[in-house]
Amino acid sequence: MFEFMYFTFQTLILFSLVLCLFVTLAILDKYRRSYPRKGFLPISTTRGDRVFLGIMSIIIIGIIWLRFVPLPIELSLLFALPTAILIILKG
Repeated sequence: MFEFMYFTFQTLILFSLVLCLFVTLAILDKYRRSYPRKGFLPISTTRGDRVFLGIMSIIIIGIIWLRFVPLPIELSLLFALPTAILIILKG
């Protein structure tokens, strides 16, 4: 069925982590509703909004890293993960 795709072990880990994140968000939303709140971001955001913005920040930092920094992409996670965690928790 998926013979046309080339899945690596790293891809499997990424998809598994994203799936676990979505399941965790669904469970949290079922038992603890998320209401919009204002953090350091200039807009009111819910938990799902902040997770989406955190994931987008990881992607954007990775793309900028690929364009301007001649080091391995894995090192961009040293900057991207703390940024995403900050957005998710305090945004």
